[in-house]
Amino acid sequence: MINIEKKPKILVIGDLMIDSYLIGKCDRIALDAPVPIVDVKEEKDELGGAGNVIRNLASLGAKVSVMSVVGDDDNAKLLKHMLDEEGTKSFLLVQKGRNTSKKTRIMTSNQQIFRFDHESRNNISFDNVKKLYEKLQEKIKAYDVILLADYGKGILTRDFTQKIISYANKNNVKTIVDPHGTDYSKYQGAYLIIPNRDEATAATGIEIENNDRLLDVLKEIKNKFQTHEAIVTLSEQGVALLKENKLVVLPTVPLEVYDVAGSGDTLLASIGFALALDNTLTASLEFANLATGVVLRKPGTGTVSIEEIQSDQVYLDRKIIERNLSCQVK
Repeated sequence: MINIEKKPKILVIGDLMIDSYLIGKCDRIALDAPVPIVDVKEEKDELGGAGNVIRNLASLGAKVSVMSVVGDDDNAKLLKHMLDEEGTKSFLLVQKGRNTSKKTRIMTSNQQIFRFDHESRNNISFDNVKKLYEKLQEKIKAYDVILLADYGKGILTRDFTQKIISYANKNNVKTIVDPHGTDYSKYQGAYLIIPNRDEATAATGIEIENNDRLLDVLKEIKNKFQTHEAIVTLSEQGVALLKENKLVVLPTVPLEVYDVAGSGDTLLASIGFALALDNTLTASLEFANLATGVVLRKPGTGTVSIEEIQSDQVYLDRKIIERNLSCQVK
């Protein structure tokens, strides 16, 4: 396990959302149209997007702050209330004419059958970029790590993202990015970008057909985008990282996957949490593998605690010992 002797101070900048769920039973078709009828039994709202990163950080025990832009609407008020409940220090700017992101999912028998979105995807105003950057300059010394959660909703504009990374580098604060899109030049100079296999291929133009090509992708990410470290997540195969110019693959924890929703948010949060405590990248990725393994066994966008991770670590260590002992039996 990683060193967890203190509570890290982490800033999240990115696209905040509300994940809303309408959950019920579906056993009939409407008479007026050939569509299923869901008899709603439960309604719930959760923080989504960058908010789910925050939920995971809070669950791990971090001191979390967030900077973002919301609309002038009721969803913004609900979002602020939910952040307050997580104990998050929030600096939220209101932009008139902008819709606060809310994704509503209709669920039945643990399956999503429909989703409708209420959001804006245009870039935030230049004036709001200026205000957010001024707040970052004022508070930069208060943070151990900055996490950029980019979902393509317009908060992390190219100009703003580059300003964040440049200023953080000047102040020796690591920036860790969950990227969006295929143009990673906007993340140039970040300490770490966390793409999955498909995202890494799209960003570099290199098909990952084997380990040699995977190594090429890692080198391309580090060299082209001038990151301090380079990794690619490999789903159930684990995480690949560039270490002393060589490929290292950290296997994932054996598990049954219940729901992949939100696992990327947990990965970003847990890596950021561990690195904020001055752990090595390898130790941080091993911690993140355990954290993600816990969340993948939960329905919806779950969170993870240190206690759950420690329990998985004990289980994994026991299985490794049992396997080694069985190999010694003649």
